[in-house]
Amino acid sequence: MNTRSDPSVLDALCEDIRQHYRGSPNAADDLPTALPWLSLIRRRAPTAVGRGMLEPSVCFLAQGEKQLLVGERALRYSAGSYVQVGTAVPVSGQIIRASEAEPYYGMRITLESKEVAEFILDMQISLASDRARAAVVSVEQADKPLLEALLRLLRLLERPADVLVLGRLLKQEIMYHLIIAPGGGTLTRGIMGGERERAVSEAISWIRTHYDVPLRIAELAETVHLSPSVLHRRFKAATMMSPLQYQKQVRLLEARNLLMREGAEAGNVAFQVGYESPSQFSREYRRMFGATPLQDAQQLRNAVLAL
Repeated sequence: MNTRSDPSVLDALCEDIRQHYRGSPNAADDLPTALPWLSLIRRRAPTAVGRGMLEPSVCFLAQGEKQLLVGERALRYSAGSYVQVGTAVPVSGQIIRASEAEPYYGMRITLESKEVAEFILDMQISLASDRARAAVVSVEQADKPLLEALLRLLRLLERPADVLVLGRLLKQEIMYHLIIAPGGGTLTRGIMGGERERAVSEAISWIRTHYDVPLRIAELAETVHLSPSVLHRRFKAATMMSPLQYQKQVRLLEARNLLMREGAEAGNVAFQVGYESPSQFSREYRRMFGATPLQDAQQLRNAVLAL
């Protein structure tokens, strides 16, 4: 299998994305498509560091360069590569190469664990046993067959009558290339793995649902049928952060969403997301976002109004 990106296919992919933006409003940088699971991304200048929750998805980069920080691990990717996420995880990211002449261009495909699992079972795809140890975020190089499938997906958007039927088939083809690639374990860990692998996914889901209550590792470990030490080790191997670090980032991201609503007070938001001390909340919020809760919320509102 050719594991390197083909420059000619990559150039065509980049040009097709550029053409889609030529028909869109000049200010639109996040461009939805007729397929709800596919969107296009453009940035015409490097960005400041942003933080958010990355949901299961794959983002292909046709032009530019970006860096992600997941826990203590920095991941950089450029044209011809993609970042894939198997489980929701808090990250910080920054586009480090983009300009008016050569914008950052990307394609984002959202995935659901259920559809990936059903596809693997229906197609009877064999997976290597060591894939369950893969991290939940990885950067991989796209090969020629994958790039060609992405190019056909973009060109399908020009044929509205065929989009719904052929779009589904093309998504399956793209999933196939992603799953069988050397880094496919990122998308399949916990889906087809053993009980211990699924336990980490269950722990992540529990924390996301119960982020506003105190996290007791021993109780969580018992819930997912692991010892506390095994849970801690496997959780950190998968997400590059401990369960407590994961919970803190989820809390602060949810607090940021709440503060965006007009009239939300920092003290009330602190209690809503599980903090007992507003001062501790303010300190940790500033450490993560670089501004106090109210300053950050005002900056975000001003940015939205300026669009």
